[in-house]
Amino acid sequence: MGIYLKYGDAQGDVTETNHKNWIELLDAQWSMSRTIRTAVGIGKNRESTSAYVSELTLTKYIDDSSHTLASYAFVGQAKKAQVDFTRVDDGGETLFRSVILTDAITSSLVNSAHGKDRPVETLTLNFTEITIEDYGQDATGTKTGPNRIIYDLTEAKTS
Repeated sequence: MGIYLKYGDAQGDVTETNHKNWIELLDAQWSMSRTIRTAVGIGKNRESTSAYVSELTLTKYIDDSSHTLASYAFVGQAKKAQVDFTRVDDGGETLFRSVILTDAITSSLVNSAHGKDRPVETLTLNFTEITIEDYGQDATGTKTGPNRIIYDLTEAKTS
């Protein structure tokens, strides 16, 4: 499986056909949660808060994109970011999920190195809107989708 990032005009080292010059990721994490309150003895009258959407945290090797990503972290300009998740297929790599962030700003950038291991950096992106697109395949192997959900954090609305 490959995980790739396109963030502003940062250029990475990826050579895969559909993600040329994107940034290769080792890890990508984000979550969504909400608090739900249930009064004792009244299971039918539950209350929930608005969704809490975490920032997106990405880990990657230090590479050609690192200088540009550091400048984004210092300046804090909002840019579009996209993370694509792929799997190996007969003809190469097939996209199965895409996460698109609107007005992404780097809220954290951490560089680390240990002994003889290759240095890595972890960046965290804050955003105003997240779009999740999932792709599948039908019985004949034809790509289907995307199934799409958009969540606007500024209005707490989905579309």
